[in-house]
Amino acid sequence: MFFGMLLAYLAAGDVVATLNFRVLYDDEWVPLGFVDFLAHEERGGEMTDVWRVEIDGVSAAGSKVWPEWLGGRAHDFRVELAGPPGAKRIAALIHKTSGYRRVRAEIEAAIEARIAAAAGQPADIRDLVGGPDRPLNIDDEGRTVARAAVVRPNLPLVSVKN
Repeated sequence: MFFGMLLAYLAAGDVVATLNFRVLYDDEWVPLGFVDFLAHEERGGEMTDVWRVEIDGVSAAGSKVWPEWLGGRAHDFRVELAGPPGAKRIAALIHKTSGYRRVRAEIEAAIEARIAAAAGQPADIRDLVGGPDRPLNIDDEGRTVARAAVVRPNLPLVSVKN
C-alpha cells in the first residue's frame, strides 16, 4: 500500500532522527528494491533491524513507522505509542510547542478512503502523505499546509532520443 518513514525517538518521545527509505542490495551491489518498513513492522519486525540511531552518545529508545513523510519538521514532534509490549506503534505525533496531534488512525482512514474512491485505479495520496523526496509542508504549529504553486523558469533542456 504505502511505505511510510521511520522515526527514531528518545525515552521521552522526542523525535531525534528520520529515515525516508532504504534500498536493499544483493552481494554484488545490485539494487533489489525498497525496504517496506510498514510490512516489516506489521510482521513483528523491529526497526532496529533496519537502522540504529545514536545522537551525541545517546541511543534512541525506539524507532517506528509513521505513514507520512514530514522531513526535518518531524523533529518538532514527540511520539505517542499505543499497543501491547513488543507490538507498539506510533499512535500520534504531538507537536512540542502547540500540542497539535497528528493522529495515525485519521491519516490511515483518509488514505483508505482515497484508495476506495479510486475504485481499483491508482490513487494519488501524495497530498495526504507527501513522499520521500517531497515531504509535507508543516507550519510552526504542526499542521499540514498547502504547497505553494511551483513556478519553474523556462530553462533549456538537453535530451537524448533513442
